[in-house]
Amino acid sequence: MKRHIFAACVGMIAPEGYVSVVAITGISGYLGQRLFRVLDADPSVDRVIGIDVEDPEATSPKLEFNRVDVRDPDLGKCLPGVDVLVHLAYALDPMRDENLMRDVNVGGTHNVLEAAGSAGVPRLAYVSAAVVYGAHPDNEVPLTERSPLRANADFAYAAHKLESEALVAAFAGGHPSTAVVVFRPAIVFGPNVENFMSRALEAPRVVAVRGHTPPLQLVHEEDVAEALALAVRQPLSGVFNVCADGWLAPAELAEIVGKRRIELPEAVAFSLAERLWRAGVSESPPGELHYLMHPWVMSNERLKSIGWVPRHTNRETLEEALASHRPWVTVGRARVRKGDLARGAAATIGAVGAVALMRRSRRRRA
Repeated sequence: MKRHIFAACVGMIAPEGYVSVVAITGISGYLGQRLFRVLDADPSVDRVIGIDVEDPEATSPKLEFNRVDVRDPDLGKCLPGVDVLVHLAYALDPMRDENLMRDVNVGGTHNVLEAAGSAGVPRLAYVSAAVVYGAHPDNEVPLTERSPLRANADFAYAAHKLESEALVAAFAGGHPSTAVVVFRPAIVFGPNVENFMSRALEAPRVVAVRGHTPPLQLVHEEDVAEALALAVRQPLSGVFNVCADGWLAPAELAEIVGKRRIELPEAVAFSLAERLWRAGVSESPPGELHYLMHPWVMSNERLKSIGWVPRHTNRETLEEALASHRPWVTVGRARVRKGDLARGAAATIGAVGAVALMRRSRRRRA
């Protein structure tokens, strides 16, 4: 696997020009919808070609939606005349069928790149993730775009992102006329984010690995959308970390979340996570635990040097996400609204009470 292949690339900024057509794969996801709203309000963008397997919630006369899977061999038919292609489509939530997940993520990225090359798309933006750096006790703090990429292989999402980055790097090397930029966001949170990581906020307790208290770094969905919009408005190349300034220390994180912390020994945590994952009870594979044990926080100085500024702090981003998930409770793979849970509990208590009264009445008649 090629590592930090983009690290030596220097960010390139050309004068801002008129952008007529932008294509977005995964436009119906929370990032795709955020980016579309930004571009819809941008007079320099005439048309947005949306590509997804689900219909987007937001629409406008500017949007031309195509219900197409990124693995479809005919994907290229959506791309003629496109000035900028933003590849967002990806399976984030872990799948038990890892071959299918890899086919969507890595195979889909390969197909998108093939289609972009055939269509002669002049600019391509790919959204990777901070997980490609891996979570290791000897990680640099903070990680920069030149840090080695050591994604934990037993966490499929991270492994797929790393493999996909290698495909993008090979594409960039073989298509020198295409400006290719890669963004590596930290954990993306905000009021509209809905995935297995955001649902972890709904758990009654915070599960941790004993002896490990890594810092937490986030980035708001709106800030990621603005970074992508920057790449639409001006040609960029190379790799950019996308994250809030700094990170949350363990004590501050505990204060914000305000939930009891349950610590498990490392061996117990991995063993339990493996059993729950295999039994279909847990949403998270055991490999995710590495990212709860070791630091993988980044520097955003490179992206800030070209004009991007995060508008949300780590704390603000987490608090917004917590507020949007407060009405829900998730235990394992079961997710219910708190009101429904309370009504269900009340109904159960009422039913038990009614049965008890009936039994007493019968005993009295006897």
